[in-house]
Amino acid sequence: MGVAHEPGSDEPHIPDEAELEAFDLDHDGTISVVEEERARLGVVDARLEAIAEEGGVKGKLADAAHFIVDKLDND
Repeated sequence: MGVAHEPGSDEPHIPDEAELEAFDLDHDGTISVVEEERARLGVVDARLEAIAEEGGVKGKLADAAHFIVDKLDND
C-alpha cells in the first residue's frame, strides 16, 4: 500500500509512533484507508453519544444515529 498524503498536498504523511499505535489496527506498520476511516467513525460515534446525552429531539435523533454508527464502529 502507498504512503498517505496530507489532504490538499502532494507531500507524503509519515505517521509517528503515537499515530501508528492508535490507528494501525493490524500492526503492519502502515495506516490503511480502512483504519483511518474507522478512527474517524469512532470520533463521530463519540460526538453523537455526547449530543444524545443532551436530550430533546436533537438528542433522540443523535441517539438513533449513535446506535447505528456504534454497530458499524464495533464490528
